[in-house]
Amino acid sequence: MKVLHVITRMNTGGPAVFLDHLTNAMNDLGTQSAIAYGYCESNETDYIENHEINSKLIKVKTLHRSLNPFDDIRTFFALRQVIKGVKPDLVNTHTSKAGVLGRIAAKSINRKIPVVHTYHGHLIYGYFAKSKTIIFTLIERLLAQFTNAAVSITKETQTSLQKLKIGKNLEWSVIRLGIPVSSNNFLPSNDGHKLKLLWVGRFTNIKDPAYAVKVMVELEKISPNRFELSMVGGGELLEQITKSAQNLPIQFLGWVDKPFENSGYFDLLLLTSKNEGMGLVMLEAANYKKPTVARNVGGVGEFIKDGVNGLLIDTSPAEMANKINSLTSEKLNKMGEASYQILVKDFTDKVMASNYLKLYNFLIKLKP
Repeated sequence: MKVLHVITRMNTGGPAVFLDHLTNAMNDLGTQSAIAYGYCESNETDYIENHEINSKLIKVKTLHRSLNPFDDIRTFFALRQVIKGVKPDLVNTHTSKAGVLGRIAAKSINRKIPVVHTYHGHLIYGYFAKSKTIIFTLIERLLAQFTNAAVSITKETQTSLQKLKIGKNLEWSVIRLGIPVSSNNFLPSNDGHKLKLLWVGRFTNIKDPAYAVKVMVELEKISPNRFELSMVGGGELLEQITKSAQNLPIQFLGWVDKPFENSGYFDLLLLTSKNEGMGLVMLEAANYKKPTVARNVGGVGEFIKDGVNGLLIDTSPAEMANKINSLTSEKLNKMGEASYQILVKDFTDKVMASNYLKLYNFLIKLKP
């Protein structure tokens, strides 16, 4: 089976890591994968530059996140050429712009080719103004005629989209994210007596790094000198956040390849996003038997069970700080072990790839 994946860009972040893990695991199942992708923004890093992807890579010179009608039209025709060249048995699109152009391009060549779109979250809450959200909703409703099946990474994402009548007549599947699991992941030893917190992500509004800084302000009030935070990543808000964190025990590490291996020891991961499909970083932390404290948004609660393998926060940075401050070493260790056990059971790359293969086989067999 040959599968062509189309994604807007492979910037360092969830969708790129997901596609790396998925195509690797599906190669082991006998599937040939190709990835058509575009260019990163100037304030992003390209995941492909630092990782070896075991799939055929096809860079589309005019594909990028920003709206540009001239480039978008050229991208549509470029994707048609890519599809004709690869001759895939199935096309799987990812992210918004690639989802639009890739689905229409595939069906414009052959209406019978199965097309899957994976929703890695949704743009309903926290990304755009209400007017843009309405436009997004209308576009996604129209795109159902170019789509055979829809995949969401959480049940919450599927439910939210279906409430908006997006893809109401499509074949829907919830396929959870998965990562390669290792029982031999070790962190360097803790070099001090402070509880070490880690934050990993893009410094953008939706990831809300300012919330993490506010948590540290609260922690310094209630337990001075007990905590320190490392923040990994980059983005348009990095300079602003760095200035706001002066005189706080926070270090900014920039983009770090394999951040959970190369950022030093940590006790607890912070996930502060305003909206999140399924934070891949939670799974990465669990692979090191470390729990996550997160805002209770999107599909986060489909991995974190409050008080079992992490903490869920419904309100303010003060609430998050108070809950973090109440944690003992024994509780952290128990939650970290529980996170790992949940990861191994339901969130591995092998489970994810097997579920995608079942869907692909089903669609190809149904192909007229």
